[in-house]
Amino acid sequence: MGANNAAMNLNNRDYNVEVDQERWIRGTGSFISDNPYLVESALNLRQMTAALSGAIFPELSVQNMLRTREIGKRERPKNRRVLAEQNTSVSSISGVFSLGEKASIINKYLPNQRTVIETVNTKTFCCLYLPHNRIVTASQDDKLRFYVRQNHLQSKYTLVQPTIQYSVPDVGWSILDITVNSVGSQIAYSTWSDSVHYTALDQLGDHLHWNTFTGAELPPSRSNRFAYFSLRYNMDDKYVIAGGSDGFVYLFSPSLPRFQMFPAHKDDVNAICCSKVNPHIFCSGSDDGLCKVWDIRLLGSAKGPVGVFAGHRDGITYIDSHGNDRYILTNSKDQSIKIWDLRRFSSSNAEKVTLNAVRKQRWDYRYQQIPPIFQSVRPLQGDGSLLTFRGHSVQHTLIRAKFSPERTGFRYIYTGSTEGNLHIYDILTGQIVRTLDGHRSVVRDCCWHPDENEIITVSWDGVTARWYYNSRCDDDQEEELDRVSDSNSLPDYDDDDDDDGDGYSVSHRRSSRHQHMKSHRKTNNTSFPFVRRR
Repeated sequence: MGANNAAMNLNNRDYNVEVDQERWIRGTGSFISDNPYLVESALNLRQMTAALSGAIFPELSVQNMLRTREIGKRERPKNRRVLAEQNTSVSSISGVFSLGEKASIINKYLPNQRTVIETVNTKTFCCLYLPHNRIVTASQDDKLRFYVRQNHLQSKYTLVQPTIQYSVPDVGWSILDITVNSVGSQIAYSTWSDSVHYTALDQLGDHLHWNTFTGAELPPSRSNRFAYFSLRYNMDDKYVIAGGSDGFVYLFSPSLPRFQMFPAHKDDVNAICCSKVNPHIFCSGSDDGLCKVWDIRLLGSAKGPVGVFAGHRDGITYIDSHGNDRYILTNSKDQSIKIWDLRRFSSSNAEKVTLNAVRKQRWDYRYQQIPPIFQSVRPLQGDGSLLTFRGHSVQHTLIRAKFSPERTGFRYIYTGSTEGNLHIYDILTGQIVRTLDGHRSVVRDCCWHPDENEIITVSWDGVTARWYYNSRCDDDQEEELDRVSDSNSLPDYDDDDDDDGDGYSVSHRRSSRHQHMKSHRKTNNTSFPFVRRR
């Protein structure tokens, strides 16, 4: 492929990749890097995503796929090179769907309906899936809440111990982050405090017995303002790695009396993300606008980070890693999400440009309006990101954005937003393909179930919600589109956030998005209107 190519044409019979530089995502400003050093990486990412998500296959209904499978006449790509390069299995048995075909079916049914799990009278900050059909949430009222669901999908989540409140010690203003180890047997949390607490989750009894990691002793004048904004277990669970409000990164060991700390950034460290395949590698993101990659084996040496990613105009709020561990994404206060290639670091000059751009910011995202400069689609000089997504808002708190799970082919990015919505971006097009609205305040965290078609959202309105697919919602939307098509206008609806937590469902019915959602369902493998920024 030529380096000047920028978009796939998935309708090509041999499933090669071609480019259309004239297409543009109007209204969002999402764009692909035009840096020649990064163009091929961006193309490879989208090729891989198309293969893993099944977007390279001919568009067929589920009924037709099942019918052709039964009679043994399923159409396969003539050129399987792309699939082989992306490690996508194509079965030699005609009756077995490939991983990509399975993903293409799953992606036709993105969650569109909400059920409230619980409403509490406090802000909820974090949520995580745990083994054995459990979830945990963390709120500003000093409490962790554990919910469990029976084996069948449509059953409700209920509190594990309805009569017990799992209050946690040493919170300060709020619990800021929670993390579990690789097998889900241990949980740790961080707060506005100079300590990190952890406990076993083997059995949830009447009480949780907390152990404490203690870092460097801080003077009282400083400890009152100190916080660990983010923490994660590394891949082999030997360390809990935390980012501090002092610009340092801290490494605690659950099994060894070992403690390390080192200066990582010039401002608050808001985000920590650990490699899924290498126990020594982790990333940190900061209010200085930089994302840095570190090797635990090199800490303490004069070498510094393994590499740096630069291109944001403001601080980073969250980092997530792709399933194959070649890419990461960062969410930022500059109102954008960027994807980076871990093999393509930014230059030292780009690092200086980013630091200077962030230094010029004079707004406080906690309570001020978003500056107009962030509406600009022009990238910073030396921006090292492959893809940039715009369309959500980041204010008030460290809002999270994440890659969708493997069963979707990692095709989507999903993120909370200031206005109380969950936005789902398509990596292949840069577009928001679904917006789930229903919360009355900031959606700070969200989790997509790794094995089921379900998303959990938590919000500052105190609502913990479960989103799932309901075919009746899509049928209602299509009927409404047909009904109003002659008038060439769409009726107004009341907000969907009237669920009072009694277990009733609220469907996703925003009329302004009906046509877009309908189009996405029926054209799962269209060409990509992502355009390289010129």
